[in-house]
Amino acid sequence: MDKKNILISGASSGIGLEVARALQAKGNRVVSLSRSSEKISRALRDFPGLDKEIDFFTGDISSEEDCRSLFTYLEEHYGVLHGLVNNAAVLSKGSMETISVADWKFTLDINLNGPYILTKTLLPLMKKAGQASVVNISSVAALKPGTSVAYSVSKAGLDMLTEFLAGDLGPYGIRVNSVNPGLVKTNIHLDNQVFDDSKAYGEMLEKARKRYPLGRIGEPADVAAMVLFLLSDEASWITGSIIKVDGGVMVENDLIPPKTR
Repeated sequence: MDKKNILISGASSGIGLEVARALQAKGNRVVSLSRSSEKISRALRDFPGLDKEIDFFTGDISSEEDCRSLFTYLEEHYGVLHGLVNNAAVLSKGSMETISVADWKFTLDINLNGPYILTKTLLPLMKKAGQASVVNISSVAALKPGTSVAYSVSKAGLDMLTEFLAGDLGPYGIRVNSVNPGLVKTNIHLDNQVFDDSKAYGEMLEKARKRYPLGRIGEPADVAAMVLFLLSDEASWITGSIIKVDGGVMVENDLIPPKTR
């Protein structure tokens, strides 16, 4: 893809960090937005010198003030924004009867209100680009209820935001698409204390793997490849799409006799 200025929220770990590193490796100017200085420090421990290649900015996407500060920084240092990846998300476990109202509000604030506020705030910089791309990282939990009512609802809302904005911003040459991963091995479950330890998390991954027709859980690179495509000029006629990157889990059918490998 041509060299571009790309902002990625939640790019200090998991899918966001993989997207950031892949974009930077192709010569793009990448800004990572994260509300967690601890996660930024962890990323720099795992990848020494990464801060010389990627511009890390600390801020909360659900805060209008933080988003305005980011806009000012981007306008001063970059002038124009060619791509935005709304990747930052939290996962709060629980059904209607078990999740607290506070966790419900927090999840929707980060997963749905945050992408809305960030996209709205940065819109002038994307309009200046003439052609820009917004990629929202959603989930298959938006398409079929998962284990968290707040997470599923927030991601379903994000998909509708994608479709609305595709029509709303298309006249400015701004494309908007969603990538909906299945289960991907990242830190999100442990960071959000959905599992108490890595052993329990590993057991869940192995149990879940059996539901995937391709026989494996996703890796961040699997999702990053689709994100890079949607940011590229090769995807210039794709907008408003909700694209599953899920190893086939959404078409899994336990009535079909199992295959031997």
